[in-house]
Order: sequence, then structure tokens, then C-alpha cells
Amino acid sequence: MKVLVLGCGMQGRAVIYDLLKSDIVTEIVGADMVEPKLNPDIFSHLDKFSFVTIDANDRIDLRKKMNCGADIILDMLPRELTRIVTELAVEIGTHLVNANYGKGLDDLHDKAVAKGISIMPEMGFDPGIDLVIAGEAVRQFDEIHELHSYGGGLPEAAAIDNPLKYKITWTFAGVLDSTNQPARMMKNGEEIHISAQDIYKVENIHLVDIPGVGDLDAIYNRDALLFAEKFGIEKTVKSTGRYTLRWPGFAPIIHTWMKFGMLSKEPLDWLPENMSPQDYLCKLLEPQLQLGEQERDVCILRVDVKGIRNGQPERHLYHVIDYRDLETGFTAMNRTVGFPASIAAQMIMKGEISEKGLLSPIHHMPFDSFVEELGKRGIKVTKTNN
Repeated sequence: MKVLVLGCGMQGRAVIYDLLKSDIVTEIVGADMVEPKLNPDIFSHLDKFSFVTIDANDRIDLRKKMNCGADIILDMLPRELTRIVTELAVEIGTHLVNANYGKGLDDLHDKAVAKGISIMPEMGFDPGIDLVIAGEAVRQFDEIHELHSYGGGLPEAAAIDNPLKYKITWTFAGVLDSTNQPARMMKNGEEIHISAQDIYKVENIHLVDIPGVGDLDAIYNRDALLFAEKFGIEKTVKSTGRYTLRWPGFAPIIHTWMKFGMLSKEPLDWLPENMSPQDYLCKLLEPQLQLGEQERDVCILRVDVKGIRNGQPERHLYHVIDYRDLETGFTAMNRTVGFPASIAAQMIMKGEISEKGLLSPIHHMPFDSFVEELGKRGIKVTKTNN
């Protein structure tokens, strides 16, 4: 099996690391603007890896490099390129997996079916592992009344040394973009909308106790009702929300930044190179918010489901808590984004996922096999019932 990995940054290197260990992968081509440095003490079977330079903003160059005879493509490029990469994958007829939200790709389903290929977006951490777990949880019930999904990547307590209580494990621009989004959820049967400016108000945040970690702030994250429809529970669910997890202290700072316009993306002619306030904030803070060599991050998922099962009310609670691997250097975010994408690609190539068209981790990822593969990589899914 030949695999093309688009994007060899933080998460892309974790994908390459995992693919190199696979017996069914015979060749890996990495494509990016800069060739990654792969330490042979960490990355095995490097004879299977080669690299090509790519300008992902040049559609012609991107298509040329994607049309390389790969059996499957793993797209780890920025989410702004998800649409164009998916279009090109369908055009050339190559299976595709990525870790970004799949919004706006529905029109490509029939074309992918006609090409006989599988397109699996949202196959990372959040979205990704969370959707696989929630999809399985929903299938265990006769009727769903509540579904709450929590996810967060943050420094472990011992690594906190700044007022924001945060350190970067993907891109700080991505973090700030994700904070500046409105939210939609349901509480006691009532649909609720919260503006981006109000997300970080104290009254909109609640504490969640994560086993072995402690109390974290749960902050509303985008559109939970959209996912309720994807899960097929919109007719019975009474309360549902998606939440970002952060250490207490993060939210008040973000809320203050919002009030002062510091997350604005409007260019200002009095800043260098007409940067926006958010651009300037990223440039100022990114160097100060990096993990030290021996510091760990932690990625946390929590899926909380309540409903009727076998005629009785039940609650199922799932957790994933993963830490940085200091031996390889891969952060928990690298691991929980890159490894699931690699697992999905290998399942498609082995025929364990055989459906064609635009797929979803909710419905098309075999739960037991996926959890088993995560466990082989040290990522554990735990479940409690009450």
C-alpha cells in the first residue's frame, strides 16, 4: 500500500510514524513546503519514506503531487484547504482521510461513490475519536434524552507556568479562531443560542471533574444540534451540548481579549505588515506558550449519554485521557489526531471500512476494532454505567 501524507507538521509526523510501523504500508510519500526531520532513533523503517516539496496553495501543483499513484491520501493540511483537497481526491479517484470538520462536503458524496472511493473527514481527536464514541453510545440506547461531549487539549497541571494556563499543541491561531465562534445547544427541551462574545461569560461555563486530572471549565463549543441530527437523536433529545475543556483561569482572559477587540482579524495599518490584532497576539504569545522538552500535555475526551435502554433509564460515561509520550516526543495532541487518522486509512485499505462516498466516524467506523487499535497505541477508552 502506497500512502501520500499531505502536511508533515506536528500531527502529520505522528501519522508518518504510525504508518511506518504498519505491515501493510510499503511506501509513504510526505508532501509539504519543508521536509520534516525524522529521527531514525524514533522513526522505524525510514527506507519506506520519501518526500516531495509541494505548494498546497497552487491547485495545479497540488493536483500533480496528489496524482502520484497512492492508494490513499491522508490530508493533514490546514482546514482552509479541506475542500480543495477533497475535490481533487474525488477527481483523481483516490481514497482520502482527514482530521478536519467535513462541513460543506456533502455535494461530493455521489461523485465519490461513482469513483468507487471512500472519503473519511473528521477522523482525528475532536472531531474524530469523540464522534466514534458518541456514535457507539447512541446505538446502545433505545432512546436518547441527553448527550454531552467534552474535549480539550491542555498542559498537565505540572506544566502550568503562565496566567493563561495554556500551552500550544497545534496552532495558536487555530485556538483563537475556535474560541471566537457562536454556539447552539439544547437545555431542557429549549434551543439556546450564545454569541461568540458571550461564550466565555462566567454564567455560561460549568465545572467538570475529570478523573485523575481535576476540575476543568467546560465552555460551549459550536453547534451541538447539528451533531444531534447526525446522530439521529433530534426527536428525543432534551439536553445536548459540545464543550471545550480548559483550566479555570483561561476563560476570563479570553473574554477580556474579546471585549477589547484583540481577537479581531481586521488588518490595522499601524501594525507591522498590516497585521490584525489576532495576528499580533499570535506572534507575541506563541514563543511564550510552548511546551518544554520534559513537559507534557494532556488530551481529554468525555462523552456523557443518558436515555432509555431495555426499558430502564441509564447513563453511560466514556473517557479518553492521553498524555505526551516523552520517549518519542509526540504530544498527546499529535497522538490523538495523527493515530486515529492513520488507523482509519489502514482500515479502508484492509477493507474493514468498505462503504464508498462521504463517510462519517459516527456511522462507518467499527467501534470495537477502532478501540482495540487505539489501545495498541496506548490510547485507552474507558466506560462506566450508572
